Amino acid sequence: MAKVLSISSQVIYGHVGNSATAFVMQRMGHDVLPLPTILLSNRPGYKALAGEPVAVDKLDALLRAAEENGWLSEIDGVLTGYIPTPEHAEFSRHWIAKIRAANPAALYLCDPVVGDLPRGLYVSEATAEAVRDVLVPVADAVTPNLFELGWLARRPIASPASAIAAALALARPTVVVTSAPSGKPDSVANILVKGGEVFATVSPRRALTAHGTGDALAAFLLSYKLNGFVASASLRAATAAIDAVIEKSEGRSELALIETQAVWAAADPVLAPLASLPGLDDDDDADAV
Repeated sequence: MAKVLSISSQVIYGHVGNSATAFVMQRMGHDVLPLPTILLSNRPGYKALAGEPVAVDKLDALLRAAEENGWLSEIDGVLTGYIPTPEHAEFSRHWIAKIRAANPAALYLCDPVVGDLPRGLYVSEATAEAVRDVLVPVADAVTPNLFELGWLARRPIASPASAIAAALALARPTVVVTSAPSGKPDSVANILVKGGEVFATVSPRRALTAHGTGDALAAFLLSYKLNGFVASASLRAATAAIDAVIEKSEGRSELALIETQAVWAAADPVLAPLASLPGLDDDDDADAV
């Protein structure tokens, strides 16, 4: 069992932010410290919405207490998701550094929750820049969606090859691009770029009302990694897990995380097949797909 600090949004109704990641990681056998950067009644899109960001000084006090109780020295992984202000990004980097000082082997996964298609950015540009310039450079793994990857890498993405090039431009040990081009209009790819290796899985493109798929996928990826899976197996297991959730969630307003837990939390999880992607030459960085 690993111990994970999850810094993200939290809702009292629904399955986004920590309200998705904490359950996923706990169900997969990990001890989770969920720290809410913003506390909301629910995700935007419902008739009513209440809540506000949690002040950085309050979050700092919470982690100082956890530190004094000896819990932070036991942290094996950190996940950051929704960051509401640049100050929250700096706060997160400060505590990630402290955790790594106590445990140099601690893994940090940055899910850069800054926007999506077709809306674009849904945080301020200053906050998105802080995620890009403060958090991404210190991450062991980054999990952007297609829009976020293009924004972070400052380049358009229209093909699997351009997605891989953009992932390499982030210069992080591992990048997993979600909702990436697969070369076919009826499917999307998850592409993992790790040094000179590239692995991809392909899933059907589905219309989905529920939100939180990126949060859940990041939690799946980190959980499988902490459970000892190699990179390609983590991608395959995480893809199978999120596909099972999405299939059950069609026509619903929230992800079916509860109903599908027997599938994705199984001791012997389903592994999605690796896929070849069009437009990638055998001699380029995608030859491991």
